[in-house]
Parts: sequence; structure tokens; C-alpha cells
Amino acid sequence: MNCQSRSRNWLVVAILSAGIAVGCGNDTDPATAADDHEEEGGGAVTIWTDQSELFFEYPAMVAGRQSGAWAVHLTRLDDFSPITDGTLTLTFRAADGTAHETIVEAPTRPGIYGPRPTVEQAGLYHVAMTIAGSQLNDSYDIGTVPVYAAVEEIEPSPEEAGGGISFLKEQQWPIEFAVVRVEERDIARTLDVTGEIVPAAGRVADVASPVSGLALVKSNLNALAPGQRVREGQTLVTLSPTVQDNSFAEARANVERLTREVRRAERLYAAEAIPERRLTETKHDLDVARSAFTALGGTVAEGYDFPITAPIAGVIQERGFNPGARVEAGQILYNIVDPGVVWLRLRIPSLHAAEVNGARASSFTVEGSDRRYRARNLVSIGSVIDPLNRTLPVTMAVDNPDGSLKIGMLALAQLELGGNVNGLAVPNAAIMNEDGAAVAYVQVGGESFERRQLVVGPSDGAFTIVEKGLSAGEHVVIEGGYQVYLATLSTSDIGEGHTH
Repeated sequence: MNCQSRSRNWLVVAILSAGIAVGCGNDTDPATAADDHEEEGGGAVTIWTDQSELFFEYPAMVAGRQSGAWAVHLTRLDDFSPITDGTLTLTFRAADGTAHETIVEAPTRPGIYGPRPTVEQAGLYHVAMTIAGSQLNDSYDIGTVPVYAAVEEIEPSPEEAGGGISFLKEQQWPIEFAVVRVEERDIARTLDVTGEIVPAAGRVADVASPVSGLALVKSNLNALAPGQRVREGQTLVTLSPTVQDNSFAEARANVERLTREVRRAERLYAAEAIPERRLTETKHDLDVARSAFTALGGTVAEGYDFPITAPIAGVIQERGFNPGARVEAGQILYNIVDPGVVWLRLRIPSLHAAEVNGARASSFTVEGSDRRYRARNLVSIGSVIDPLNRTLPVTMAVDNPDGSLKIGMLALAQLELGGNVNGLAVPNAAIMNEDGAAVAYVQVGGESFERRQLVVGPSDGAFTIVEKGLSAGEHVVIEGGYQVYLATLSTSDIGEGHTH
């Protein structure tokens, strides 16, 4: 358990004239408790456990008199929500083992309990607190709290240091708010670089027309448009023959003509009307014509219309024709990309080119999104520095099952170079950029925060080493940091204590 305490002025302390025996505590809401005296003393304590955060402010205790209401705040750390049920037990234990208990059966409002303990004898007491309920079962060692023999003996609270940021529990609970403990971690040694999403080899295809023809409207009314998915082998466009050279019809007609000539030559050769050489030459001409026809994608069983099919499955990126238009041989009709796997092509500055041989993975974000992706499969590391931009290409494959990575997107990446760096680390969400400076907001007490300027080191894309500005065991804000920042802009004196 990590406990951090701070003293503050407790402006209103209820000192009741009649002593009340210790037992079940008064359920008076600490926000509405009536007080008869203004006294110094008391303090504030924050304790973090693995399950919860306890923050409470307490008034000075006078022997034999019921204290003012303690403002006890309990927060669950799994979702940083206030406790809404459970029994709170506050125990004062004297040096001789005598215990004084105050029990509050339920919070006066979400997250807040208001016990008003009474201790009969003056002295220094060890205080503990427990919570037992459906949401949380936890215990807290508060430490020692003095119980004074008379009001006149109450010692003033030390003045609180200036410069703190007050952000109340009632402000934290309604918003997305979270803190984490600063701890040492091993961070993969990384290099910040830029890159681009490009098609993976074998997953992009330009579909060109091998022949000239007409993309008749009636045959191509349902021609696929950009953005639509296509199956491998699916018909993309059907061309009708033209009389010009390089047409599919001309190639097919040539095969049919030579087929007839071969049959005629075979009959003539059988009748010994032509030499064998003439038959061999005619068969050779037919083989050449068939090879050319097959290369165009034609088969003997087809008619004169020529279907052009998709060589791969994927998404149509571009379409290069309109139904009804003439198509020339070699014209690009479609560009198809299979986005299931893409490549992240990184550009490594020549200054760091010698460091990348151990690279195996990278994390990255793309323009317009905070989502972090992982590239785990190294494709290649270049061996030549580009003389124009003085960079070395490193390419990695990235699974893209949902298609969120688009070809041409720019990326900011952390290339993992191999090996680890150890140090104090925080999630990247804890680090904010304020006027070009890296800052974090540290929770020094339940409702007290400090702005820290940081010197940061390597990052693995999820955590960043902090070389200066934080200490181990501190709690840094990872959600709600902007709201804490806004609290610094208040013109009121938000550093003072408050009643709940």
C-alpha cells in the first residue's frame, strides 16, 4: 500500500458539548453538517491499494466529544467510480489495545461517507478503516491521529504549499478519469520514423486489355465500380470484336482458318497430293496462332465476345473505361488491391541506417487516427541509401482484416531496434503536449494535482521512458488530463479545502 498524506486547513470543526459513547456512527451528510466552532487542526490523507483509493479530510479530535463529520471518499480503481454501497468501519486503537469503533452502514451519497467518531480518552491513536460491501472489500492503515484533551490544545495545521491544482472527487467521478502508478519497465529500444502504407507484393494488379474491342453498354451495364469487392476469376468487362488489328476476333478467326487448312492439308497428304513438308508447315502455323490466341485469354469453346477476368480477389481501386467506349490493346481497365495485408514502408534517416539491422517489429499510427497498429513481420531492409532524400527503406507487413489502413496513408512509427531500455515509464496517454513541452499531471492527493514538465526517453508506442519529472510510486493521470489542465485556468483560489 502506498500512502501519501497532506495537511490542510479544516475550516469548520464541530465540537459537541456532550460526550457520546462510541458505537454506530451518525449518518449525517458531511456536506450539510452544522458546526458550532471554527478550529484549526485535522488533516487530509490519501491511500491507494490494489483495489481502491481512499481520500479523506478529518477535523481535530477532542476527547469525549463527537467530532465534526469526516469527509471520506472511496473510489474503485477498476473503473474509477465512487462506491455506492458498503459498511465503513473506523477504528481508533490505543497503545494499551483498547479499541473505539465508529460504523457507518452506507454512504451519504455516492462515494462519500461522513463518520463522526467519539474517543473518550486523550492520546495518540492508531487508526484503521475498512469497507465491506458488494462493490468493494478493502482495508486501510491510516497511521496515528492525536486526540486532544481540550480545544485549547489543538495544534494548528501547517500551511499548505502553494502551486497545487485542486480537482475535486465530485469533478473526477462524472468524467472519464484514471491514474496509474509510475513504475520501472523494460521498453523496447525504438526509433521514431515516418512511413507510408503501400500495397503488398502479389496483392495488387493492373488489369490491362490484351486486345482491342468495344465495351458494349448492353454487355457491361453491371461493370464493377471503384470501392466494390471482386472475386478472383470474376468477369470485369466483356469486349466485342472490331475489325482493326490486334482484335480478339481477328486472333480467333486466324485459329479457325488455320484449323481448316490443317484438315485440308491432311486430306491432300493422305492422297499424296502434297509433300509432308507442306502439312508440317501448316500445323506449325496453327500452333503459333493457337498460342497467340491463348495468350489473349481465349479458348476454343468461347464465342467472339471476349471476357476479361480478375486475376486476384480484392477491392476495385480504379476503373479505366466507360461502358460503350472503345478499348485499345494495352489499356488499363482496372486496378485491384487486396487490402487484407498491406506493407508499411518506413524511411530511415541515413544517420540511423546502421542501427536497423536488428529491427523486427514496429508500432505506428496513421494520419487522422489515434489508433495504434502493430507491424510484426519484417519484409526487407534496404541496402542502398536513397541519394535524393538520404533515407533507407525498411518494409514490414501489416495484417489489415478490417481494411482500416488505406493505401497511401502516411504513418508515424516507432521502429523497434532490438534490445530493451529500463527506466521509469508511463503510458503514452499520460504525456500531454503543452506549447511544445511534454507534461504530465500527477495526483499528489485525492483532490490535489501537480503539473510536471518531463524529459522523455525511448517509447515503444504504448509506454514512454521518463528520464526526469516523475518518481517511482507516484500516480499520473492517463484519462481526464485535459480537465485537470482546465482546473489550472480557474481564477478562483481552488487550492483551499472545501466541505463536501
